[in-house]
Amino acid sequence: MPEEKTPDNDRIEAAKRKAAFKAVEEHFDSSMRFVGIGSGSTIVYGVEAIKAHLEKNPPADKHMNWFVPTGWNSRKVIEQAGLLPIAFDSLPGDAMLEVCFDGADEVDEELNCIKGGGACLFQEKLVACRSKKFVCIADYRKKQKRLLTKWPSIPIEVAPIAHASVLRELRIIGSPDAKLREHSMAKTGPIQTDQSFYIIDAPFKTLLSPQDVKDGKDGSGKDGQWDVDALAARIKMINGVLEVGLFHGMNGYETQAAGLQGGQKPVAVYFGEEDGEVSVSRAEQVADGKLDDSARAAIGRERS
Repeated sequence: MPEEKTPDNDRIEAAKRKAAFKAVEEHFDSSMRFVGIGSGSTIVYGVEAIKAHLEKNPPADKHMNWFVPTGWNSRKVIEQAGLLPIAFDSLPGDAMLEVCFDGADEVDEELNCIKGGGACLFQEKLVACRSKKFVCIADYRKKQKRLLTKWPSIPIEVAPIAHASVLRELRIIGSPDAKLREHSMAKTGPIQTDQSFYIIDAPFKTLLSPQDVKDGKDGSGKDGQWDVDALAARIKMINGVLEVGLFHGMNGYETQAAGLQGGQKPVAVYFGEEDGEVSVSRAEQVADGKLDDSARAAIGRERS
């Protein structure tokens, strides 16, 4: 059933739309060849903003703007806007996406994200890691100090044949209530991803951030307490796991500085606030002087 319209919902949607338009204004231009488009309700506004930008600023003659979806629904949003989709596996081998716009289920103070509420996490991570920068668009409810504060669980994409053994190992490492995600009508069975895999939702204790670990806190899993990086690595080690819905580690600026391809973590998150305004958390602000010179140079080149 469609969500009932209320003044609160209308305000949240207006805030998301405003955040999307600001993100696109600051990170998209008509000269870009390949652009990633994520999944979820927020990205509908991102595509609307891109379409409006292209109408006001048409690309040069014979230049084509291609948009890389992160799933079936994402592709439909691109097509309905009259934009040109291209499948991830149809990209030229040497091509990088200039930017990827996507949402998140929760974002912490260091811009680590939980994603996968819409069951598209594998393709979302593929696209983010093939992009020079991942720009996240969300509303104020997704902004928290630490991950798993409000959002209840980590989405994990698993091979159907392995789901029972993955559930068992998740319980061993601290998620006794991990569950296979199923359709609301039980007789229709588990939800399947675009890869025909299953999704497991695994609750854990609120995650420590990398800064918490630097400050001496133990996120190794002792007594069920994990930090973002350690938990992502531990879950990915489980046989049968395709991908984990934790987007962490380096962002695109940092990977470019290191000579690598792309980063999971956003370079900026645009939050539509409750009062209708937009706040932005940027990687260089979060780093608070900790970015090295090469990463700062990558930011400078991107903005010049």
